[in-house]
Amino acid sequence: MAIIAARFPLLQFLSFAAGSALLAFLALCPAGAEAQRPSPVRVDKVVLQPLAETAPVFGRLVSRMRGSVAAQTVGAVTEMRVQVGDRVAKGDVLAVLDIEKLTSERDARAATADAVAARALAAGARLERVEQEIARYEKLRRSAAFSKARLQDKEQERVWLRSELDAARAQLVQAKAGLALAEMDLARGTVRAPYDGVVTALHTEIGSYLKEGGAVVALVNDRKLEIEADVPAARIAALAPGAEVVVLLPDGTKHRARVRAVVPDENAMTRTRLVRFTPDFGRTAVPLAANAAATVVVPVGSAAPALTVHKDAIVRQGQQAIVYVANNGKADRRRVRLGRASGTRFEVLDGLAEGDLAIVRGNERLRPGQPVLVPGAKAAKPGKPAQKAKAG
Repeated sequence: MAIIAARFPLLQFLSFAAGSALLAFLALCPAGAEAQRPSPVRVDKVVLQPLAETAPVFGRLVSRMRGSVAAQTVGAVTEMRVQVGDRVAKGDVLAVLDIEKLTSERDARAATADAVAARALAAGARLERVEQEIARYEKLRRSAAFSKARLQDKEQERVWLRSELDAARAQLVQAKAGLALAEMDLARGTVRAPYDGVVTALHTEIGSYLKEGGAVVALVNDRKLEIEADVPAARIAALAPGAEVVVLLPDGTKHRARVRAVVPDENAMTRTRLVRFTPDFGRTAVPLAANAAATVVVPVGSAAPALTVHKDAIVRQGQQAIVYVANNGKADRRRVRLGRASGTRFEVLDGLAEGDLAIVRGNERLRPGQPVLVPGAKAAKPGKPAQKAKAG
């Protein structure tokens, strides 16, 4: 090729000229296009809002429904339907006591109630017959066939029959009450879960004889959890019922909770008071469990207005905190001085103004003056400012 170029100088000149033009095109066009291409970002407004200093308090998750499920009647355990770790729903069978004995007791009570009912019915029929005889004697009072002594005997018999009927009715009420108790014991011979939960322990086994109130299993409801924390008494003033706080779980997730109650009983040793929080748990990386750790971020004092910026807008460069602001379609670099932290925001002491659009996404690789594009805003054309971006 070199020989051909040496023998034809025109070809050598044309080849050199084409190569130079190509290098110039590659050097200018892509770099220039890249420099003018706006970087897509998201922004969040710098706002003035009430801000209170916060402090972490260590707490724990507690179940509102947990304890031992007890037998409500006496009898030997014939079946155990659950094992430790089983999840049960309200009404599920946990264990079965000696139903045969309870069934026989129920049948005996039912037979007694039937017998008393029959006796009361017979007493009522005899009383009705005597009432009819007395009525006939009353009609014969002015005739020669009237017998005063026989009428008196019938009246005495009526009194006796009324007493017998009253006694039979009372016995019937007693027999029905006994039958109801026997049926209740029969129903209680099947031990059922009083609420949804997970079995955490077995307190009996097949063959054991349980008395009324004997523990069968331990159950905990892990779906109705509260947060319990011992809060220093000096910080109780900011925790009125209904106040919202931030909760941090060991899996790194963050949630909201509200104060349900402040127990008016101060620990003399630690000078803390027990506070119960009702959490609003979202998705967690680890399943929730009673007695698990939880950190409650509680306010230290009353809230005061402060200028705040979203934590995602902060870019650390050594010891400096930098925030890029979307200004007329370009990234404006600001050095800021930060104060207190509250949830997802930082207090801004210097460097930003209310209403500034702090860039919270895509700010890691920005350069001062670089064109940016906010969703909902049009990219700036050369020589023309971009439309004002809206906070995302």
